[in-house]
Amino acid sequence: MRLAAYISGHGFGHLAQLAPVLNALYRLEPACHFLIRCSLPEEEIRARLEFDFDLDQESVDIGVVQKSAIEEDRDASIQQMRLWLTGFDANVQREIELLREFAPTLVLSNISPLAFPAAKALSIPAIGLATLDWHTIYSHWLAADDPVLEILATAYRVCDLLLTPPMAMQMPIFSRQQQIPLIAAVADSSAYSAPTVAGQIALVIFGGSAQPPYDIQALSRLDSWQFLIPHLSTTDIPVNVTPVRFGPDLRAVDVMAHVDTVVCKPGYGILAECWSTQTPIAWVERPDFPEFPMLKGWLQNRFPAAGMSRSDFAAGQWGRALAASIASPRSFPATAGDGAIVAAEVCLAGSAGSRGRA
Repeated sequence: MRLAAYISGHGFGHLAQLAPVLNALYRLEPACHFLIRCSLPEEEIRARLEFDFDLDQESVDIGVVQKSAIEEDRDASIQQMRLWLTGFDANVQREIELLREFAPTLVLSNISPLAFPAAKALSIPAIGLATLDWHTIYSHWLAADDPVLEILATAYRVCDLLLTPPMAMQMPIFSRQQQIPLIAAVADSSAYSAPTVAGQIALVIFGGSAQPPYDIQALSRLDSWQFLIPHLSTTDIPVNVTPVRFGPDLRAVDVMAHVDTVVCKPGYGILAECWSTQTPIAWVERPDFPEFPMLKGWLQNRFPAAGMSRSDFAAGQWGRALAASIASPRSFPATAGDGAIVAAEVCLAGSAGSRGRA
């Protein structure tokens, strides 16, 4: 089996979704040869994948421009998407040449629109796996007849099958879809030792986008909490803040087993990992992103979670949301199997069918 995986560089959520599937594929077929097409930092990709692979870091999509992890720049996003799509045909041709050279038996995309027409041109089966796509996102921002939507729709329509885990948006542009169970990284609780504290512990994490600004000194008033925070840009921190560094030997999901709640933005990757580790969530609103209303429904109705406004977050006024998240009467829904294994088996079947037709 030879698999070309296209992974959006829009934050870490798309990689968090696809990495467990690729790892499951490797375990099922260790001889598989992988090509990873993703613009994220190589160290982040290698930290999540347990096998060797070829890597091409040219960007495979635009996604959305972020002012911070909780604030989108709609105008800049639309402008950059329009600019990127002016070269779409040339970019697809580049992918056709790349795929012809690599000769995959399957293409898997989350959720680059380049992958599907390139695979179609070479008669290679192409599977999508995602909880959102860029046509659906931009449909909330643009008129129905906008050329951006037509180009994206044409690309996504040639996807052979879209796999959708829980917390997926409605994506009607894909004609053939299959729901699969939750996909999330498996925690290694032995990878981290939490600080010994008298009160509760919160992990503060916002994924691959720029961390939104907040008053870190205000956290000193929440003296019954200890905060684990990565990517600190200052050494002037309150005594109840502990820096944490993620890398190949320590992931956010490994730390979740040791904390009482997670402070985060609503996004698939972090919510899935909280779900898999049964960790309550204190979330920050993200009203500009079209995915947010759907995720908000899960947070308010199905998860042990509590929200806070962006202004309260910025001011360090987190106390109410922290307390409410751990006091929530809700528990996470049961998971019906391992979505990574289900998706890997679908990919194996698709690749076998490709070899049978060759």
